[in-house]
Amino acid sequence: MKKAILTTLFVLIYHISSACVIFIYHKAGDNRTPSTNVSIKRFKEQMEYLKANGYNVISLKKLVGLLKKKEKLPKKCVVLTFDDGYRSIYKNAFPIIKHYHYKITVFLPTEAIEKHYPDYLTMKQIEEMRKYGADFESHSYSHPRFTSPPKPMTKKEYENWIRSDLTKSIEFFKKRFGYKPFAFAIPYGDYNKTVINIAKSLGFQAILTQDATALNRFTPLWLLPREPILGKHWSTMEHFKEVLNEGYVAVDRRVPDIGIVSKNPETIGGIVKNFERFKKNSFRVYLSERGWQWAQKKGDFVFIKNSTPLKKKLERVGIMAITKSGKIAKTLWLIETVKPYTN
Repeated sequence: MKKAILTTLFVLIYHISSACVIFIYHKAGDNRTPSTNVSIKRFKEQMEYLKANGYNVISLKKLVGLLKKKEKLPKKCVVLTFDDGYRSIYKNAFPIIKHYHYKITVFLPTEAIEKHYPDYLTMKQIEEMRKYGADFESHSYSHPRFTSPPKPMTKKEYENWIRSDLTKSIEFFKKRFGYKPFAFAIPYGDYNKTVINIAKSLGFQAILTQDATALNRFTPLWLLPREPILGKHWSTMEHFKEVLNEGYVAVDRRVPDIGIVSKNPETIGGIVKNFERFKKNSFRVYLSERGWQWAQKKGDFVFIKNSTPLKKKLERVGIMAITKSGKIAKTLWLIETVKPYTN
């Protein structure tokens, strides 16, 4: 009996302690665009906090390798990523990164680099960062909103548009850097099943979103969430510490799943993996247009009933609960209520 209890406790602790946070930054020390910026002082404070509090800052490649094998993640696991390849990363964030010897991944919209847009990294700066060990991966070619094509398109045209953009990005990497990118960060975090499936078909091993949660070993490699650190509120130390302490709600089935759904889905929620981890009366379900609502439960299925048509084209859906140790845990995903193509 004692052995069984200890085994159960070990499994419970294992699942609770295996969360990892991927942070996403954009600009550092660029006050022209405060909504996507973090101050140099605050960025340094955050990097020092990670060191002083024993966080394991690992590379994205290492994280993906562990997730592929479904192996235990390091305790207090953190991954640092930067979207868009802005020059302020090199000027203001990179010296701090080098000081702490952290691994980072920078996601490049390759058209901006190829055409030498003035606010973006130069090839010389990129090469210097690569020599240090910075990893560069794909953020598409032209940085479009893949759920909003520039003109009306048939389904086939829509698919070809996405594939063409991502292929251009891959070819840039192969030509300029000599490798094929293994990871793709979705521009604006806007995705659907078509975007995900085409990225998979082109050989991306990891696809990263902007769903603001932690992750664990059950998180799909094609739906890796990241915590944005930017703007007035989401770059504060309070927010930074808060998300570092969050867990992840793994689900066996999302209801509805990512992709195109009816404007009036009857039920919204999901089947929660390891349901016993959580306090039974703590479950809530999220809709971006309505916020968090207390959930009903049927076994390990947590849900809300819906009787009102959804208003937004893109809706973020989620599940939140409190672990038995008192930690907030979440999962989020996107659904689409309007087709991005004409037929």
